[in-house]
Amino acid sequence: MNKWLFYGTVFIAIVITGLVVSVSSAPASQNEVQCEGGQELCNGVCYNTLIQKCVTDQITHEQLVCRARQSASCNGECYDPTRYKCFTDLVTEEPNICLTIQGGSCNGKCFNSLTHECVPDDVLEGERTFCKRGMKAYMGECYNPGYYACVPDDISETCTLCKVGQKACNGECYDTNRYACAYDSISETSALCRAREGSCNGVCYPTASNICVVDNVTEEQVVCKLNEESCAGTCYSPLKNDCTYSEERGRYILTPATPK
Repeated sequence: MNKWLFYGTVFIAIVITGLVVSVSSAPASQNEVQCEGGQELCNGVCYNTLIQKCVTDQITHEQLVCRARQSASCNGECYDPTRYKCFTDLVTEEPNICLTIQGGSCNGKCFNSLTHECVPDDVLEGERTFCKRGMKAYMGECYNPGYYACVPDDISETCTLCKVGQKACNGECYDTNRYACAYDSISETSALCRAREGSCNGVCYPTASNICVVDNVTEEQVVCKLNEESCAGTCYSPLKNDCTYSEERGRYILTPATPK
């Protein structure tokens, strides 16, 4: 045989052998995973079809292996769909597995929708509270709307929980037949006072006989009798006295009114 032909044949054989070795030694892809007899492949994992199932998760939509009776999955957790259900929590919006007869999840807690419900809070925006059916929620607490109500507060921008028929003044409940939310136009504040009373910087007074005035010296609010004024904390009638500064005493005093 021609030696060049011989060497050429050997070289081609070596190249072909190298290719075969190269192909056979290449790592197998996931689709090429071989499972033992009686097993099947589920997302790259071999499982026994007699006791296991390949399930598609309801949340992640990924496949995973579960026990045969647990033919459903909720966010990676297998469960029996004949007894349980994957609920979206009404507060956290996270998936939660509860009994099918319970009917829902509230802040991570499963509840029976026939006897309880996840109630929106009257004040806390976006918050819900686990309460018995027919109840309402105020600041995370359940209450009976037959006895209580969240009434608009006369002062604050939110409602206040009071007995049915009552009103609210700056967070305090009151009986409208006995009390009133008195507004002070000077300090622009309000206070809960008895009916027919006014407020003088938080101090209640009878409006029929008294008045709220600003002291001529201290500029603080003072309750005096009708038609009176205040001089350094002392009420006086401007028809009888004047509020005068005494150089001798170094303070304001009452002096006889100057004839006009």
